[in-house]
Amino acid sequence: KHNSSGSVSVQVIQKVKGQNKLIKTIGCATTRQKIDKLVIAGYEEIERITGQNNLFLSDKDTYTEEALLNISNSDIRTVGPEIIFGSIYNHIGFNQIEE
Repeated sequence: KHNSSGSVSVQVIQKVKGQNKLIKTIGCATTRQKIDKLVIAGYEEIERITGQNNLFLSDKDTYTEEALLNISNSDIRTVGPEIIFGSIYNHIGFNQIEE
């Protein structure tokens, strides 16, 4: 849920007789990375409360998501396009452009 302060709260909600009932507030955050971590924690809490595993999300998927949440754009390095497309770029003149 979006808060007036600009942060986002992640809550576990249950629908009871057409009404939403707050089961647990997982936390609140302002950055996308922290919000995603709270959402994962929310799904884990739902599994813990209900005793049911998510049909499509395994523990391995959760660990992978958590690892990917810790990666930023500056950590990613593109390797290969010059090798693959280098001769094409040179042929159409991109190698003539100064950086």
